[in-house]
Amino acid sequence: MKTIIKFVVFALVVLLCIGIGCYYYINQPLDSKEIMCYKGKLIHRIGDDGTVYVKVKNVSCEVDRGMIIIEEKS
Repeated sequence: MKTIIKFVVFALVVLLCIGIGCYYYINQPLDSKEIMCYKGKLIHRIGDDGTVYVKVKNVSCEVDRGMIIIEEKS
């Protein structure tokens, strides 16, 4: 009985650590170079070299005090 409780506690601790790690990496802010506002259009970087960008459809943006404000077009 003691070994079962130890195993269950160990498994819960491992799952908790994995959950905390996943939560940390999922909630990392995007790199400022990942998305940019260029001439009122939101563009997203694709590829690892950082030279290819794709325009996001139905979205406009503007930069105010260093923040990108994104608005959905209807």
